[in-house]
Amino acid sequence: MKKNKLLNFLLILAIIMFVSCKSESQNNTVACTMEFRTVTINVQGDTLNHFYTIRVTSGDTIRLNSGNTFGANTYPVLDDSYQSNIANRTEQFRFVGLKNNAIIVDELFTIKADQCHISYVSGNQTVIF
Repeated sequence: MKKNKLLNFLLILAIIMFVSCKSESQNNTVACTMEFRTVTINVQGDTLNHFYTIRVTSGDTIRLNSGNTFGANTYPVLDDSYQSNIANRTEQFRFVGLKNNAIIVDELFTIKADQCHISYVSGNQTVIF
């Protein structure tokens, strides 16, 4: 009798553990770091008067404020504030820089995002004009 109770208890415990492991593996939660990533471009030459980024697939214009946090003549192309728009995808973005209302920088970037952050894939990160 004790043997049957013990076997039933172990069987129930094994079923509970199996079900809970299966649920956890299907949850797909990811622990993201608290860092804030930015893809940048360094424009060697004169300072730009204006700049923006265009999402190629939609034509959306993205305007980011550099706040001079990246150093002289370094401008943000895209940052983690846009991550949710491209999560788990890779897309192209066009950085446009203007000087005296003339486009002097027009660079294509490929940027990907996972569930947490954006990442640079390709594109010219240094231009000289």
